[in-house]
Amino acid sequence: MKSSTETLSQGRIREIYEDFVLCRLDRLSEVFDKDIDFLSHAPSDVFPYLGRRRGWAEVSKAISQIHEHLEVVYFWPLSILLDRNNAALTVFVSIRQRSSGKQANFLAAHFLKFRNGRVVEFCGIIDSLETVRQLEQRSIKEN
Repeated sequence: MKSSTETLSQGRIREIYEDFVLCRLDRLSEVFDKDIDFLSHAPSDVFPYLGRRRGWAEVSKAISQIHEHLEVVYFWPLSILLDRNNAALTVFVSIRQRSSGKQANFLAAHFLKFRNGRVVEFCGIIDSLETVRQLEQRSIKEN
């Protein structure tokens, strides 16, 4: 893991996202501030483990639940914009529900604020209409 004083870079952001895909909580614990303010705008009926989480304990539990319920097929930053201690990303996401095998592909926007090399704020917005449409469409086809 990199030092907490490193310069924010696109490569560093990609490492963080790779650690998320592989559920490397030990590495992510070095990236996320212990008092992180995490907000993911996602439909709670589809993603009950997301929403607002405060502190690394809650965020790590949410990440664990994501990986428990979903296979993260892709979680790839398409664009990364850096400005001092802030990062804005568009992310291509492909998930598969472990229980049903249903898959959805969608775009997300992520906004991260860093302090001393750690993420202190995270805000994520997904294309929830498209996600729900795909998951419902797949369930209709299956019936």
